[in-house]
Amino acid sequence: MRRFQPIVIVISIIMTLMLVSCENQVEPVDGEALVKEVWKAMKTTNMDFIENILADGFQSIHQDGYRDKDDEIELIKNLNMGDYVLDSFEVTKNGNTLNVSYFVNVEETIDGEVLNKRSARLSVFTRTAEGWKWFSHANLVPLKE
Repeated sequence: MRRFQPIVIVISIIMTLMLVSCENQVEPVDGEALVKEVWKAMKTTNMDFIENILADGFQSIHQDGYRDKDDEIELIKNLNMGDYVLDSFEVTKNGNTLNVSYFVNVEETIDGEVLNKRSARLSVFTRTAEGWKWFSHANLVPLKE
């Protein structure tokens, strides 16, 4: 019986190390997929998803000024979005920050203004204990040409 004690101890140590190693691995993240999920939720007005993915401290900038988390939620609730095309993704990751630049062609109504132009966007996500959160967004379509 004493012969098995060292084996049990070694196996326990190996199992513990494997568990710690697995916990410290960060799953790969696809910035393009995150943005596509956000756009799908905005299009379908999936407010549960939007409210869950928006980080505390969220801020966006639009043609008419900045919005905080609550203002962005109100904007998305009232967003009348047509079909859209997302393209030209550029994703960079540094630690817990993910920057996603891309272009969108969409018809949308923001604060009563109908917009239909291809424009650049930038979304920044941050990794939290609850997963990736949408931390900031820049909408770079001009109201007037």
